[in-house]
Amino acid sequence: MSLEEELSCPVCTELFTDPVLLSCGHSFCRQCINDHWTSSRSRNCPVCRQLSPQQPVSNLSLRNTCESYLRENNTRKEREREHVCQIHGEKIELFCQTDEQVLCSECKKHEHGWHKIHPLQQAVRQRKEKLKAALRPAEKSLWSLQNGAAQDTKISDYNQSQVQQTERRIREEFKKIHRFLKKEEEGRITALNEEEKQKRGKLEKRRKGRIHSLSDRLREVEEGMKDDDITFLQNYNSLMNRAKYTLPDAELSSEALVDVPKHLGNLKYQVWEKMKDVCPYYPVILNPNAAPPDVSVSDDLTSVTSSCFHRQDKHKALRLHRNRMVLGSVGYGDGVHTWEIEVGNNRHWTLGVCFGSEGKPPTQPLTPENGFWGLRRDGYLYHFLNTTLIFKLVTNLQVVRVRLEDCYDMKGGWWRNVSFYDASNDRLFAYITGVPAGKDLFPFVIPEEPSVPLRVLPAKVTLTVKQFEPFEPVEPKLSFKERHRVLIIICFCVIMAILVILSWNIDDEVHEKENI
Repeated sequence: MSLEEELSCPVCTELFTDPVLLSCGHSFCRQCINDHWTSSRSRNCPVCRQLSPQQPVSNLSLRNTCESYLRENNTRKEREREHVCQIHGEKIELFCQTDEQVLCSECKKHEHGWHKIHPLQQAVRQRKEKLKAALRPAEKSLWSLQNGAAQDTKISDYNQSQVQQTERRIREEFKKIHRFLKKEEEGRITALNEEEKQKRGKLEKRRKGRIHSLSDRLREVEEGMKDDDITFLQNYNSLMNRAKYTLPDAELSSEALVDVPKHLGNLKYQVWEKMKDVCPYYPVILNPNAAPPDVSVSDDLTSVTSSCFHRQDKHKALRLHRNRMVLGSVGYGDGVHTWEIEVGNNRHWTLGVCFGSEGKPPTQPLTPENGFWGLRRDGYLYHFLNTTLIFKLVTNLQVVRVRLEDCYDMKGGWWRNVSFYDASNDRLFAYITGVPAGKDLFPFVIPEEPSVPLRVLPAKVTLTVKQFEPFEPVEPKLSFKERHRVLIIICFCVIMAILVILSWNIDDEVHEKENI
């Protein structure tokens, strides 16, 4: 029995309208049961003939079910009407792959006779399979995100590893500083106590001398008082002078006190000045995030070593670049900047400056067109990255000093020079000119010889204390034109005068020729 039959009234055989429930459990339309009872003059059930003395009650559940069925039936009929060709009124059962349109049989005959036609269900099945195939990458990504296998999860895990390693290094560095400060504190307190001990020793020595002097005088007077009467009277005045004599009070002088300014004066500054040896300053700090896995960066971020194997003692690094270049963490703008790279006995290396690696292919050539300027050593030969020029040095370089500075030409243009010095004798052996200005340049190094590090050396920091000079005005820095404005005007006037004199001489020669 179909659902529509189940939801039909036994009297009118139509869908229930305002159904009511009798005491026997059967349901009818309210109007149908009332008409039946009126015609039969008895209140029995039309199905089971059982009497129903009570008034029938509304069957709300059955009414809601009938209304839902009616709505769904209407919706289905509307959809079926939509799936009918608007031109021919035929049911749509075909799909034209050529025009990507749904068709009826009449459309196929009149307009799509030579097109590639498929049954509608077949076309739907094929396209659903294509959609499922297209969804597989997204499903795979979703699975990776849900199960922690996505790149973001790897980055998060790597960040946690970096935090742990960096925290450990921070604690180690602060332990060094704490040890230095503790040792400095103990040394200064020891010096303070030593000075106090020396001062106390001197005071004790002076006190004992005064005690000894007074004891001798008292003993002499007491012995004189024991003499016979005549001798005592003869020596009385002398004994009285000795008895009245007292040592003067000790004078209070700064030498007897602890030199407090020596221990407290500029205490923090003096400690900070001594910390230069414990806390060196490195002009270049390498960026480990930009280092390839086969290049090891030291914990203090100042040296790199090339290796033929991945580091096993550290968390596997994320591969951001496929080259072996390690960049400095900070770029240099305008001005003069100098840093030194210890190459030691390494005979294969590359170093220089570049515009950074944002948006650049990881395997691009190291050329000026791509923003790289530097020097490469290959055995005993050196060559620039921007030319094929090769040269050879007599001495073996141990430390290379790189100097980046601005230059200005007479045409009003600015550029930069990159110079390379032998740090052992401060001798310039190579330089690159014409590097564009106006953009930060990042130092870079490329270690090419395994197990031989390239190391950034600390810079020599000089502390200078400048005394305040209130009566000397600070002159503002002037440009070249402002500083030599008068000289430029004088030169211009002289040139104009020379041109005027020359023009007069030419005019006189022309007049003389005309007269002749």
